[in-house]
Amino acid sequence: MKQRLILFASALLMGSAAQAQKAWITPSDNPNLKDSVTLWVDIKKCDRQQLAGSTEDLYMWTWKPIEHPQGHPLHNGTWNASNEALRWTSAGNDVYFYRMVPTEFYGVSPAQLYANDIHLLLKKKDGTGDSNGEAKTEDLLITLDPPVTGPQKLSTFPKTKKKDTMSTSASDVFTLKYDRNLEEKTALQTADDFYVYVQAKGDNGLYYKYKNISITKVGNEPSLAMSDMGNGMFHFTIVPSTFMAADLPSGVKLVGLKFQVVRKTIKNSDDTVDGTYEYIFNPYCE
Repeated sequence: MKQRLILFASALLMGSAAQAQKAWITPSDNPNLKDSVTLWVDIKKCDRQQLAGSTEDLYMWTWKPIEHPQGHPLHNGTWNASNEALRWTSAGNDVYFYRMVPTEFYGVSPAQLYANDIHLLLKKKDGTGDSNGEAKTEDLLITLDPPVTGPQKLSTFPKTKKKDTMSTSASDVFTLKYDRNLEEKTALQTADDFYVYVQAKGDNGLYYKYKNISITKVGNEPSLAMSDMGNGMFHFTIVPSTFMAADLPSGVKLVGLKFQVVRKTIKNSDDTVDGTYEYIFNPYCE
């Protein structure tokens, strides 16, 4: 029971928040695919709700990066009789988990896992179902991105995981870091007056500017200034939910932030760091 509670706590603290999260992996930050990881599925977030509230055991049906052939101990089984080795554990509240060593489970290399990701669905042992449809989820995808290596011009602390998704919530301390040493624009390579144009993303899909300030006016707002850390490094640290609290309409929840780094005074494109960078917070950390 203690292990189950710990695993459920992990479910609430991890995950991919790029969309209404259905399936994810922990550890979520560059998991070692040659070591034990945990796969998670939240039935409530699935499009198909045939399994919602089920008290029956649920089983994995997986076909990529490879599907084990009949006779293999990890073969899916048959549609009306899943393999007991693929039975998942309930963490409560329609969240299920399964532990594996991916390279051993699928018998492939990390490179093959990164190239193909993990494709699966959950089903009842007998997936036949009834007049409402088969007793299964839709096809689910757990993306596996290779670790990001080398320096980055813009980065965050805590580090982002896949697809610019944070492993923290909007109520945690967030730092945006800018490395001027990697800047390609000559005009910016000796500058030290950097500011951040901030937009909040609400759970309604709309974006809201900090204090409704336009990108050309951010230099007039001291709270948007980046701090000079020396050696060409700058940072901007906030608690997003507090920082943006006055900018979101009542009832709208903060789910992400979009940034662009600019100089105090913008005369032309030479005064802006190329690119906008968006980070999504983890709803399971609330």
